[in-house]
Amino acid sequence: MELQNFTEKIMEALQEFYGSDTRIETHQVYKNNGLKLQGVCVLTPQKNIAPTIYLNHFFEQYRQGMEFGEILNQIIALYEENRLSQNLDVDFFMDYHKVKRRLVLRLIHKEKNKELLDQIPYRSFHDLAIVCHCLMMNEAIGTGSILIYKHHLQTWGIDQEEMFRQAAENSPRLQPCSMQKMGDMLKEIMGRAVEERIEEICREYPQDKEAFLKRTMDNMEKEIDDCDIPMYVLTNEGRYYGAACLLYDGVLEQIGEELKGDFYILPSSVHEIILVARREGDKDEVFSEMVRQVNASQVDPQEWLSDHAYLYSRKEKRIILLE
Repeated sequence: MELQNFTEKIMEALQEFYGSDTRIETHQVYKNNGLKLQGVCVLTPQKNIAPTIYLNHFFEQYRQGMEFGEILNQIIALYEENRLSQNLDVDFFMDYHKVKRRLVLRLIHKEKNKELLDQIPYRSFHDLAIVCHCLMMNEAIGTGSILIYKHHLQTWGIDQEEMFRQAAENSPRLQPCSMQKMGDMLKEIMGRAVEERIEEICREYPQDKEAFLKRTMDNMEKEIDDCDIPMYVLTNEGRYYGAACLLYDGVLEQIGEELKGDFYILPSSVHEIILVARREGDKDEVFSEMVRQVNASQVDPQEWLSDHAYLYSRKEKRIILLE
């Protein structure tokens, strides 16, 4: 069975379960880096918004032998867990004067999102593309964002220049930069993981927990501090699509002043980048190879940003793409 046939079968089953008053719709959703997901929505007359249930994972489970009835029950349970109790004010998104102060910049890879970029306004940035999102904050759906398409600009009666200008102005205010030493971030992330693991280990011996935790943390911090390459992580305060902080006015110049020279920009993911001060004798190609190796082994394909490292020239005040 193909995904399309599976989708139609799910839609028929959902229609039978929820009844004729409910409308079942399916649509393809573009995710970052060319990922396409098949989504299904259960729409009721009383609500103007519904969660999208992605079927690709369920289809793989079906192909691996899971019973259709069990999959259907999981989809229904997922919908019921995420269905909204109130309507969303969709009129807000029709008014550019309400939307404009929520526009922000994001960075994605240009070639891997080629099909998506045919439908959305963007600006080229080396091998990357700058796109815009509108941040959504609502009690019913929490915090999310909507990607801006070309038809949105037509609805609002504005051009790309106005949108990008507004998003560039908003982004530092709505998603401020955060620059942290790599070692400090690793200590923070690993520290939480270590504490959780030690919590499990020490359940039978609670009196040993404090000493065990201190000894483990001290050893971990020493190993991190012994690293002889000073590295920094640049992201936003939410650590979500924080690579766009590269685009904020004056940020790279400030980093150059702090590091007292040129520096490498290593795209860790769409969420953060790693900065390394350039030292005498450094070989540029080593850093691009480092990025490729990390991408291949540790980065989720949907969060991948680029296989190239970049160099910021403090003298020229510009970013250079390294092959």
